[in-house]
Amino acid sequence: MNINLQYDNEKNTEIVDTFVKQYVKWHKREKYPAMTSIDVDNVLDLQRRLEKYNIRKEMEFASDKTHKRALKNFTIIDKGDYQSDVSCKDYKITETYFVNNIQKIKTTRWQNFYVTITRLINHNAKGVAECPNCGAVSEVTDLLNGCKNCGTRFIVEDLYPIITNFYTINTIAGGEDFVKKTQYAAMAGNSLFLTTFMFLLNGLLGTLSPSHEDFLFYWVECFMVGIVGGSVCGLLLWITGMILYQLFGSVRGVFLFSSNVKAKSNLPKLMRQFDRNFSYEYFLGKIYNLMKLMIFSDDYTNLAVYDGRPMQNQFKDIIDVNYDSTVKLNSFNIKGAYCYVDITVYTKVLKFNCGNIVKENEDFRMVVCKNIYATTNAGFSVKKVSCKSCGGSFDATREHNCPYCGTPYHLGNDDWVVIDFRKE
Repeated sequence: MNINLQYDNEKNTEIVDTFVKQYVKWHKREKYPAMTSIDVDNVLDLQRRLEKYNIRKEMEFASDKTHKRALKNFTIIDKGDYQSDVSCKDYKITETYFVNNIQKIKTTRWQNFYVTITRLINHNAKGVAECPNCGAVSEVTDLLNGCKNCGTRFIVEDLYPIITNFYTINTIAGGEDFVKKTQYAAMAGNSLFLTTFMFLLNGLLGTLSPSHEDFLFYWVECFMVGIVGGSVCGLLLWITGMILYQLFGSVRGVFLFSSNVKAKSNLPKLMRQFDRNFSYEYFLGKIYNLMKLMIFSDDYTNLAVYDGRPMQNQFKDIIDVNYDSTVKLNSFNIKGAYCYVDITVYTKVLKFNCGNIVKENEDFRMVVCKNIYATTNAGFSVKKVSCKSCGGSFDATREHNCPYCGTPYHLGNDDWVVIDFRKE
């Protein structure tokens, strides 16, 4: 697996914009986004919990002239079969929630929208996809040669690229326009204040009077110190303010910042002991996706992504969850062929209570596990896995044991799996 960072990828920008339009329509209870993988569709399907309470969510995405392109692209290539780009673009996202068609909550904020775009490189690669014609889950090679269910034959461009994950992270409210306006306001305001102060001070000292032998020098000094010094001081104050805003956007952000920095710096070092090209952004998307599956899956009995002790879903009052841009790495261990990552994810959740929607901070602690020898495979899907014992294929979102030989399926041998999940 190889990682490199690129900027302003026009092809990915177009894909992200297209997906955003489809995602907005999906919230209007239209069809699933055409560009998403079957695993993403599965997660979206679980989030239909809103409908249970007759809640409707609408989303709007807006970008200004400074946010036309996907600003960052982390390219991830697995063993050579697929290539994934984790593309990030800034949008002003508006989320509106209605209960019985009555608006309850509306929020608007600038966010980094991360989208994982996966392309097929090797046409003979092992992987699964959904038939665009009949919807059957099939091997990619079968779809290229002709779907076994409907017989339709496809070309690679019909199947890829696809969206295999997405998530958002809060950014500075107002985007680049807000940043520029606050910068100019800080510099101009501070210059005006310092210039006024200098004139008042020198006026009281009498140095601005024509009778003073150096009055011309003091007049120039007041302007120079006020305008130049005020602009520099204003810029420094603005930079300090932006840093504080980024780091301590909320009260609890003061206490979480150090933990987030440690997780972002330490986890790649630990993971690269056996995966030298580990991507933090790619992993974060995996964690967020697993968290949503644990929150919105009503039954853990046959949930392939959960391989822990038997438990009931204790989060059924949560109707939506938003990642709060912060994680904490609690511990990292390698036992035999498996690595275990204990991590806390800080979120803001929405709960339905007596006809109202309540917003709360919620922290989820989860332990995830993966075989350290498992090669990253962007074409892997829990909708069609292979039994290690008999080779039979089955949908691991519906069955935890192989239906042919009864052998338990352990997702940790192929991808990240949840061992423990609870509120902290």
